[in-house]
Amino acid sequence: MSSTFSRRRLLQAGAVLGVAAPVLAACGFAPRQQSDGIRFSSYGDQKKLGLRGQLADLYTQGHPDVKVTFEGSATAEYWDKLATQMAGGNAPDVINIDIARIGQYSAGGALAPVDEFIPAMIKTEFFDENLLVQGRVDGKQYGVPVAMSTYSMAYDVTALDSIGVAHPDGTWTWEDYAALCNEIRRASGNTLYGSEDPSGDPQSLEIFLRSKGEALYRDRTDLGFTEDSLAEWFEYWAALRSSGGVIPADIAAQSQYGDWPTMPIVKKIAPLGHIYTANLQGGMQSLTDHTIDITLPPRYTKDGKAPQFPAPSSYLSLNARCTRKADAADFINWFANGEEAAHTLRLISGPPASSAARDVLLAGQLEPSEKQVLDYTNLALENTLPPPPPAPPSSTAVADLLLKTSQDIAFGSTSVQDGVRTFFTDARKSLAA
Repeated sequence: MSSTFSRRRLLQAGAVLGVAAPVLAACGFAPRQQSDGIRFSSYGDQKKLGLRGQLADLYTQGHPDVKVTFEGSATAEYWDKLATQMAGGNAPDVINIDIARIGQYSAGGALAPVDEFIPAMIKTEFFDENLLVQGRVDGKQYGVPVAMSTYSMAYDVTALDSIGVAHPDGTWTWEDYAALCNEIRRASGNTLYGSEDPSGDPQSLEIFLRSKGEALYRDRTDLGFTEDSLAEWFEYWAALRSSGGVIPADIAAQSQYGDWPTMPIVKKIAPLGHIYTANLQGGMQSLTDHTIDITLPPRYTKDGKAPQFPAPSSYLSLNARCTRKADAADFINWFANGEEAAHTLRLISGPPASSAARDVLLAGQLEPSEKQVLDYTNLALENTLPPPPPAPPSSTAVADLLLKTSQDIAFGSTSVQDGVRTFFTDARKSLAA
Protein backbone atom coordinates (compact mmCIF):
# COMPACT_ATOMS: atom_id res chain seq x y z
CA MET A 1 0.00 0.00 0.00
CA SER A 2 1.23 3.52 -0.70
CA SER A 3 2.17 5.79 2.20
CA THR A 4 2.03 8.93 0.06
CA PHE A 5 -1.13 11.01 0.32
CA SER A 6 -3.12 11.77 -2.81
CA ARG A 7 -4.24 15.31 -3.61
CA ARG A 8 -7.88 14.28 -3.86
CA ARG A 9 -7.90 12.54 -0.49
CA LEU A 10 -6.19 15.42 1.24
CA LEU A 11 -8.61 17.96 -0.15
CA GLN A 12 -11.44 15.79 1.12
CA ALA A 13 -9.81 15.73 4.55
CA GLY A 14 -9.38 19.49 4.45
CA ALA A 15 -13.07 19.95 3.75
CA VAL A 16 -13.93 17.86 6.79
CA LEU A 17 -11.74 19.97 9.06
CA GLY A 18 -12.90 23.23 7.56
CA VAL A 19 -9.49 24.43 6.43
CA ALA A 20 -9.34 23.55 2.75
CA ALA A 21 -11.45 26.54 1.71
CA PRO A 22 -9.19 29.22 3.23
CA VAL A 23 -6.12 27.40 1.95
CA LEU A 24 -7.38 27.31 -1.61
CA ALA A 25 -8.60 30.88 -1.38
CA ALA A 26 -5.13 31.96 -0.35
CA CYS A 27 -3.70 30.81 -3.66
CA GLY A 28 -5.16 33.80 -5.47
CA PHE A 29 -3.34 36.44 -3.42
CA ALA A 30 -0.37 38.38 -4.76
CA PRO A 31 3.15 37.47 -3.56
CA ARG A 32 4.35 39.18 -0.44
CA GLN A 33 6.87 41.99 -0.48
CA GLN A 34 10.59 41.27 -0.08
CA SER A 35 11.57 40.94 3.59
CA ASP A 36 14.83 41.59 5.40
CA GLY A 37 14.30 38.44 7.50
CA ILE A 38 12.12 35.39 7.94
CA ARG A 39 9.15 34.72 10.22
CA PHE A 40 8.78 31.42 12.04
CA SER A 41 5.54 30.26 13.70
CA SER A 42 4.97 27.46 16.17
CA TYR A 43 2.40 26.20 18.67
CA GLY A 44 2.35 24.58 22.09
CA ASP A 45 2.46 25.42 25.78
CA GLN A 46 4.44 28.30 27.25
CA LYS A 47 7.54 26.19 27.94
CA LYS A 48 7.71 24.88 24.39
CA LEU A 49 7.07 28.30 22.88
CA GLY A 50 9.72 29.83 25.10
CA LEU A 51 12.36 27.36 23.94
CA ARG A 52 11.47 27.79 20.28
CA GLY A 53 11.60 31.57 20.68
CA GLN A 54 15.11 31.16 22.11
CA LEU A 55 16.10 29.22 19.01
CA ALA A 56 14.94 32.04 16.74
CA ASP A 57 17.18 34.41 18.70
CA LEU A 58 20.12 31.97 18.64
CA TYR A 59 19.90 31.58 14.88
CA THR A 60 19.77 35.34 14.39
CA GLN A 61 22.85 35.78 16.58
CA GLY A 62 24.79 33.28 14.46
CA HIS A 63 23.42 34.63 11.17
CA PRO A 64 23.32 38.43 11.53
CA ASP A 65 22.22 38.87 7.91
CA VAL A 66 19.03 36.89 8.58
CA LYS A 67 16.73 38.01 11.38
CA VAL A 68 14.29 35.32 12.47
CA THR A 69 11.11 36.66 14.06
CA PHE A 70 9.27 34.11 16.18
CA GLU A 71 5.46 34.02 16.31
CA GLY A 72 4.21 31.57 18.94
CA SER A 73 0.61 30.70 19.76
CA ALA A 74 -1.18 28.35 22.11
CA THR A 75 -2.27 25.23 20.27
CA ALA A 76 -5.98 26.04 20.67
CA GLU A 77 -5.51 29.35 18.83
CA TYR A 78 -2.81 28.44 16.36
CA TRP A 79 -4.72 26.69 13.59
CA ASP A 80 -7.46 29.28 13.18
CA LYS A 81 -4.81 32.01 13.15
CA LEU A 82 -2.78 30.15 10.53
CA ALA A 83 -5.83 29.65 8.31
CA THR A 84 -6.59 33.37 8.52
CA GLN A 85 -2.97 34.26 7.70
CA MET A 86 -2.94 31.88 4.76
CA ALA A 87 -6.17 33.32 3.39
CA GLY A 88 -4.77 36.84 3.78
CA GLY A 89 -1.44 36.00 2.14
CA ASN A 90 0.43 36.93 5.32
CA ALA A 91 1.48 33.60 6.81
CA PRO A 92 4.99 33.14 8.25
CA ASP A 93 7.85 31.89 6.09
CA VAL A 94 8.62 28.78 8.16
CA ILE A 95 5.51 27.11 9.53
CA ASN A 96 5.35 24.48 12.26
CA ILE A 97 2.56 22.19 11.05
CA ASP A 98 1.11 18.81 11.99
CA ILE A 99 0.66 15.72 9.86
CA ALA A 100 -3.09 16.23 9.42
CA ARG A 101 -2.68 19.69 7.87
CA ILE A 102 0.53 19.42 5.88
CA GLY A 103 -1.31 17.60 3.12
CA GLN A 104 -4.22 20.02 3.14
CA TYR A 105 -2.07 23.13 2.84
CA SER A 106 0.34 21.66 0.32
CA ALA A 107 -2.51 20.43 -1.88
CA GLY A 108 -3.97 23.94 -1.79
CA GLY A 109 -0.70 25.45 -3.02
CA ALA A 110 0.01 27.30 0.22
CA LEU A 111 3.24 25.39 0.95
CA ALA A 112 6.34 25.05 -1.20
CA PRO A 113 8.20 21.74 -1.54
CA VAL A 114 11.73 21.79 -0.16
CA ASP A 115 13.19 19.29 -2.64
CA GLU A 116 15.35 21.92 -4.38
CA PHE A 117 17.23 22.40 -1.09
CA ILE A 118 17.87 18.66 -0.55
CA PRO A 119 20.61 17.61 0.08
CA ALA A 120 22.70 20.77 -0.32
CA MET A 121 21.00 22.67 2.50
CA ILE A 122 18.47 20.36 4.14
CA LYS A 123 20.18 17.13 5.20
CA THR A 124 17.39 14.58 4.98
CA GLU A 125 19.84 11.67 5.25
CA PHE A 126 19.51 12.02 9.04
CA PHE A 127 15.80 11.13 8.95
CA ASP A 128 14.20 7.71 8.71
CA GLU A 129 12.38 7.26 5.41
CA ASN A 130 9.22 6.24 7.28
CA LEU A 131 9.17 9.72 8.83
CA LEU A 132 9.98 11.59 5.64
CA VAL A 133 7.29 9.83 3.62
CA GLN A 134 4.57 11.11 5.94
CA GLY A 135 5.56 14.67 5.02
CA ARG A 136 5.54 13.93 1.30
CA VAL A 137 2.66 14.75 -1.05
CA ASP A 138 2.52 13.66 -4.69
CA GLY A 139 6.17 12.68 -4.49
CA LYS A 140 7.38 16.05 -3.18
CA GLN A 141 8.77 16.77 0.29
CA TYR A 142 6.69 19.45 1.99
CA GLY A 143 7.80 18.93 5.58
CA VAL A 144 10.93 18.25 7.61
CA PRO A 145 10.07 16.34 10.81
CA VAL A 146 10.95 18.00 14.12
CA ALA A 147 10.37 15.23 16.66
CA MET A 148 8.79 11.80 16.69
CA SER A 149 6.95 9.29 18.80
CA THR A 150 6.75 5.50 18.69
CA TYR A 151 4.37 3.00 20.27
CA SER A 152 6.09 0.96 22.97
CA MET A 153 5.33 -1.31 25.91
CA ALA A 154 6.06 0.15 29.34
CA TYR A 155 6.83 -1.99 32.34
CA ASP A 156 7.22 -1.20 36.04
CA VAL A 157 10.80 -2.24 36.87
CA THR A 158 10.27 -1.74 40.61
CA ALA A 159 7.17 -3.94 40.71
CA LEU A 160 8.66 -6.76 38.63
CA ASP A 161 11.85 -6.80 40.70
CA SER A 162 9.86 -6.89 43.94
CA ILE A 163 8.10 -10.13 42.93
CA GLY A 164 11.10 -11.70 41.19
CA VAL A 165 9.75 -11.60 37.62
CA ALA A 166 12.19 -11.12 34.74
CA HIS A 167 11.87 -8.03 32.56
CA PRO A 168 10.58 -8.37 28.98
CA ASP A 169 13.37 -7.99 26.43
CA GLY A 170 11.51 -6.94 23.31
CA THR A 171 11.85 -10.26 21.47
CA TRP A 172 8.48 -11.48 22.63
CA THR A 173 5.25 -12.53 20.95
CA TRP A 174 1.66 -11.91 22.00
CA GLU A 175 1.71 -15.42 23.47
CA ASP A 176 4.76 -14.44 25.56
CA TYR A 177 2.97 -11.26 26.67
CA ALA A 178 0.02 -13.31 27.96
CA ALA A 179 2.35 -15.72 29.77
CA LEU A 180 4.11 -12.80 31.49
CA CYS A 181 0.77 -11.28 32.53
CA ASN A 182 -0.27 -14.53 34.19
CA GLU A 183 3.15 -14.98 35.78
CA ILE A 184 2.86 -11.53 37.39
CA ARG A 185 -0.54 -12.43 38.79
CA ARG A 186 0.78 -15.67 40.32
CA ALA A 187 4.12 -14.29 41.58
CA SER A 188 2.40 -11.37 43.31
CA GLY A 189 0.03 -13.67 45.20
CA ASN A 190 -2.88 -12.14 43.27
CA THR A 191 -2.09 -8.66 44.59
CA LEU A 192 -1.19 -7.38 41.13
CA TYR A 193 -2.82 -7.81 37.76
CA GLY A 194 -0.45 -8.34 34.87
CA SER A 195 -1.48 -5.64 32.45
CA GLU A 196 -3.85 -2.87 31.53
CA ASP A 197 -6.73 -3.83 29.22
CA PRO A 198 -6.13 -2.13 25.85
CA SER A 199 -8.81 -4.10 24.00
CA GLY A 200 -10.77 -0.91 23.26
CA ASP A 201 -7.75 1.16 22.19
CA PRO A 202 -7.46 1.64 18.38
CA GLN A 203 -3.70 2.23 18.50
CA SER A 204 -3.08 -1.02 20.38
CA LEU A 205 -5.39 -2.93 18.05
CA GLU A 206 -3.49 -1.43 15.11
CA ILE A 207 -0.18 -2.73 16.49
CA PHE A 208 -1.68 -6.21 16.87
CA LEU A 209 -3.12 -6.14 13.35
CA ARG A 210 0.15 -4.92 11.83
CA SER A 211 1.95 -7.80 13.55
CA LYS A 212 -0.38 -10.08 11.54
CA GLY A 213 0.15 -8.25 8.27
CA GLU A 214 -3.21 -6.48 8.40
CA ALA A 215 -4.13 -2.82 8.95
CA LEU A 216 -6.66 -0.82 10.90
CA TYR A 217 -7.96 0.80 7.69
CA ARG A 218 -7.71 -0.38 4.11
CA ASP A 219 -8.56 3.09 2.84
CA ARG A 220 -10.75 6.00 3.87
CA THR A 221 -13.94 4.00 3.39
CA ASP A 222 -13.22 0.52 4.77
CA LEU A 223 -11.58 -1.42 7.57
CA GLY A 224 -8.34 -3.24 6.81
CA PHE A 225 -8.87 -6.38 8.91
CA THR A 226 -11.21 -9.33 9.17
CA GLU A 227 -13.91 -10.23 11.67
CA ASP A 228 -11.81 -13.26 12.65
CA SER A 229 -8.87 -11.02 13.60
CA LEU A 230 -11.04 -8.78 15.76
CA ALA A 231 -12.57 -11.85 17.42
CA GLU A 232 -9.06 -13.15 18.10
CA TRP A 233 -8.15 -9.79 19.68
CA PHE A 234 -11.17 -9.72 21.99
CA GLU A 235 -10.82 -13.41 22.93
CA TYR A 236 -7.16 -12.86 23.81
CA TRP A 237 -8.02 -10.17 26.36
CA ALA A 238 -11.09 -12.03 27.61
CA ALA A 239 -8.91 -15.03 28.50
CA LEU A 240 -6.46 -12.80 30.38
CA ARG A 241 -9.32 -11.02 32.12
CA SER A 242 -10.60 -14.39 33.33
CA SER A 243 -7.17 -15.44 34.68
CA GLY A 244 -6.42 -12.10 36.34
CA GLY A 245 -3.71 -11.42 33.79
CA VAL A 246 -5.34 -8.08 32.98
CA ILE A 247 -7.39 -5.70 35.08
CA PRO A 248 -11.12 -6.47 35.47
CA ALA A 249 -13.79 -4.57 33.57
CA ASP A 250 -14.76 -2.21 36.39
CA ILE A 251 -11.16 -0.99 36.86
CA ALA A 252 -10.61 -0.78 33.11
CA ALA A 253 -13.69 1.44 32.76
CA GLN A 254 -12.05 3.98 35.08
CA SER A 255 -8.81 4.04 33.09
CA GLN A 256 -8.83 6.28 30.05
CA TYR A 257 -6.35 5.61 27.25
CA GLY A 258 -3.76 8.37 27.17
CA ASP A 259 -4.75 9.74 30.58
CA TRP A 260 -1.57 9.04 32.55
CA PRO A 261 -2.90 9.48 36.12
CA THR A 262 -5.58 6.81 35.58
CA MET A 263 -3.28 4.26 33.93
CA PRO A 264 -2.96 0.99 35.90
CA ILE A 265 0.86 1.13 35.71
CA VAL A 266 0.85 4.57 37.35
CA LYS A 267 -1.70 3.46 39.95
CA LYS A 268 0.61 0.48 40.69
CA ILE A 269 -2.03 -2.19 40.14
CA ALA A 270 -0.60 -3.67 36.89
CA PRO A 271 3.06 -3.45 35.79
CA LEU A 272 2.48 -3.64 32.00
CA GLY A 273 0.92 -1.09 29.66
CA HIS A 274 1.42 0.70 26.38
CA ILE A 275 2.92 4.16 26.00
CA TYR A 276 4.21 6.47 23.28
CA THR A 277 7.84 7.46 23.71
CA ALA A 278 7.04 11.17 23.85
CA ASN A 279 4.97 10.53 26.99
CA LEU A 280 7.51 8.82 29.24
CA GLN A 281 9.74 11.61 30.44
CA GLY A 282 7.68 14.30 32.11
CA GLY A 283 4.58 12.18 31.63
CA MET A 284 4.03 8.71 33.04
CA GLN A 285 7.38 8.55 34.86
CA SER A 286 6.76 11.85 36.66
CA LEU A 287 3.59 10.44 38.24
CA THR A 288 5.13 7.48 40.03
CA ASP A 289 8.12 6.83 42.30
CA HIS A 290 8.54 3.42 40.64
CA THR A 291 11.03 3.10 37.78
CA ILE A 292 9.36 2.68 34.37
CA ASP A 293 11.20 1.25 31.37
CA ILE A 294 10.05 0.63 27.79
CA THR A 295 10.57 -2.08 25.20
CA LEU A 296 9.32 -3.12 21.76
CA PRO A 297 5.71 -4.29 21.43
CA PRO A 298 5.03 -8.01 20.85
CA ARG A 299 5.15 -9.61 17.42
CA TYR A 300 2.71 -12.22 16.18
CA THR A 301 5.48 -14.80 15.75
CA LYS A 302 9.12 -14.81 16.84
CA ASP A 303 10.30 -14.29 13.26
CA GLY A 304 7.43 -11.94 12.38
CA LYS A 305 7.62 -8.31 11.35
CA ALA A 306 7.95 -5.53 13.92
CA PRO A 307 4.55 -3.80 14.03
CA GLN A 308 5.45 -0.30 15.26
CA PHE A 309 6.16 2.75 13.11
CA PRO A 310 7.55 6.23 13.83
CA ALA A 311 5.02 9.05 13.97
CA PRO A 312 6.12 12.67 13.55
CA SER A 313 5.09 15.09 16.27
CA SER A 314 5.10 17.91 13.71
CA TYR A 315 6.93 19.27 10.68
CA LEU A 316 8.60 22.48 9.57
CA SER A 317 7.23 23.61 6.22
CA LEU A 318 7.96 26.43 3.81
CA ASN A 319 5.39 29.07 2.88
CA ALA A 320 4.94 29.13 -0.90
CA ARG A 321 5.08 32.96 -0.79
CA CYS A 322 8.34 33.13 1.13
CA THR A 323 10.69 35.54 -0.68
CA ARG A 324 13.81 34.19 1.04
CA LYS A 325 13.37 30.46 0.58
CA ALA A 326 17.08 29.62 0.80
CA ASP A 327 17.40 31.40 4.15
CA ALA A 328 14.25 29.68 5.39
CA ALA A 329 15.56 26.28 4.24
CA ASP A 330 18.82 26.87 6.09
CA PHE A 331 16.90 27.72 9.25
CA ILE A 332 14.78 24.57 8.89
CA ASN A 333 17.90 22.40 8.64
CA TRP A 334 19.56 24.20 11.58
CA PHE A 335 16.42 23.74 13.69
CA ALA A 336 15.93 20.05 12.87
CA ASN A 337 19.54 18.84 12.67
CA GLY A 338 21.62 21.42 14.51
CA GLU A 339 23.53 20.96 17.76
CA GLU A 340 22.28 24.17 19.40
CA ALA A 341 18.68 23.27 18.62
CA ALA A 342 19.12 19.73 19.97
CA HIS A 343 20.58 20.98 23.25
CA THR A 344 17.84 23.59 23.62
CA LEU A 345 14.81 21.46 22.77
CA ARG A 346 16.01 18.10 24.11
CA LEU A 347 12.87 15.93 24.33
CA ILE A 348 10.33 18.73 24.78
CA SER A 349 8.23 17.38 21.89
CA GLY A 350 9.54 13.82 22.02
CA PRO A 351 12.76 12.28 20.68
CA PRO A 352 14.33 14.38 17.90
CA ALA A 353 13.40 13.06 14.47
CA SER A 354 16.96 13.65 13.25
CA SER A 355 19.56 11.01 14.09
CA ALA A 356 22.15 13.81 14.15
CA ALA A 357 20.19 15.58 16.88
CA ARG A 358 19.71 12.35 18.83
CA ASP A 359 23.45 11.66 18.64
CA VAL A 360 24.16 15.14 20.04
CA LEU A 361 21.99 14.38 23.05
CA LEU A 362 23.35 10.88 23.57
CA ALA A 363 26.88 12.29 23.68
CA GLY A 364 25.97 14.66 26.52
CA GLN A 365 24.53 14.48 30.01
CA LEU A 366 21.13 12.84 30.08
CA GLU A 367 18.51 12.10 32.65
CA PRO A 368 17.85 8.32 32.91
CA SER A 369 14.41 8.67 31.32
CA GLU A 370 15.86 10.70 28.43
CA LYS A 371 18.44 8.01 27.69
CA GLN A 372 15.76 5.32 27.89
CA VAL A 373 13.68 7.09 25.28
CA LEU A 374 16.58 7.85 22.93
CA ASP A 375 17.98 4.32 23.12
CA TYR A 376 14.54 2.86 22.52
CA THR A 377 13.90 5.22 19.61
CA ASN A 378 17.06 4.09 17.83
CA LEU A 379 16.13 0.45 18.48
CA ALA A 380 12.57 0.95 17.26
CA LEU A 381 13.74 2.61 14.04
CA GLU A 382 15.80 -0.50 13.29
CA ASN A 383 12.66 -2.63 13.74
CA THR A 384 9.79 -0.93 12.02
CA LEU A 385 7.31 -1.22 9.18
CA PRO A 386 6.14 1.58 6.87
CA PRO A 387 3.46 3.81 8.38
CA PRO A 388 -0.23 3.17 7.70
CA PRO A 389 -2.28 5.38 5.38
CA PRO A 390 -3.96 8.43 6.94
CA ALA A 391 -6.93 7.67 9.16
CA PRO A 392 -10.35 8.45 7.63
CA PRO A 393 -12.41 11.40 8.91
CA SER A 394 -14.76 9.01 10.71
CA SER A 395 -11.93 7.32 12.64
CA THR A 396 -13.11 8.96 15.88
CA ALA A 397 -16.54 7.37 15.51
CA VAL A 398 -14.92 3.99 14.80
CA ALA A 399 -12.73 4.40 17.91
CA ASP A 400 -15.86 5.05 20.00
CA LEU A 401 -17.46 1.89 18.59
CA LEU A 402 -14.37 -0.17 19.40
CA LEU A 403 -14.32 1.07 22.99
CA LYS A 404 -18.04 0.38 23.46
CA THR A 405 -17.71 -3.12 21.99
CA SER A 406 -14.74 -3.95 24.22
CA GLN A 407 -16.59 -2.76 27.32
CA ASP A 408 -19.76 -4.64 26.39
CA ILE A 409 -17.70 -7.83 26.04
CA ALA A 410 -15.75 -7.20 29.24
CA PHE A 411 -18.93 -6.64 31.29
CA GLY A 412 -20.59 -9.68 29.72
CA SER A 413 -23.44 -7.79 28.06
CA THR A 414 -22.57 -9.27 24.67
CA SER A 415 -20.57 -12.19 23.32
CA VAL A 416 -17.39 -11.78 21.33
CA GLN A 417 -19.04 -12.99 18.14
CA ASP A 418 -22.09 -10.73 18.50
CA GLY A 419 -19.90 -7.78 19.48
CA VAL A 420 -17.64 -8.25 16.47
CA ARG A 421 -20.59 -8.56 14.10
CA THR A 422 -22.20 -5.39 15.44
CA PHE A 423 -18.92 -3.49 15.37
CA PHE A 424 -18.29 -4.28 11.71
CA THR A 425 -21.82 -3.31 10.72
CA ASP A 426 -21.74 0.01 12.57
CA ALA A 427 -18.14 0.85 11.71
CA ARG A 428 -18.73 0.38 8.00
CA LYS A 429 -21.81 2.58 8.18
CA SER A 430 -19.71 5.34 9.79
CA LEU A 431 -16.96 4.97 7.18
CA ALA A 432 -19.43 4.98 4.31
CA ALA A 433 -21.03 8.15 5.64
